[in-house]
Amino acid sequence: MSSTPHHDGTSRHDPLKPVDVPVFSCVVYVSKNAAGGVHARVANLTEFESDAASEREALSKLVPAFKQRVAELTASKTPIPWIEPPLAMVDNEQVRLIPVHL
Repeated sequence: MSSTPHHDGTSRHDPLKPVDVPVFSCVVYVSKNAAGGVHARVANLTEFESDAASEREALSKLVPAFKQRVAELTASKTPIPWIEPPLAMVDNEQVRLIPVHL
């Protein structure tokens, strides 16, 4: 990240220079659950599922958890255990592709 010093000795990012921010694809399958809400599951990284009243609520639970896990693995230089190809969809699921910036 490029930065330029302020007069007070701190630095700030030059808004005209690009910033190298890692972006990861979070593949989520969503479907209606038995209770009439939404079930969502991450298809390209294990252990992330959520049931909620709405798709928005389900995704708002999954995406931060996905981001935190990927950030932890990246920071510790541990390979991310991606599921390639992503898990297969089951009946009534729809895919959501969510770019996640660290």
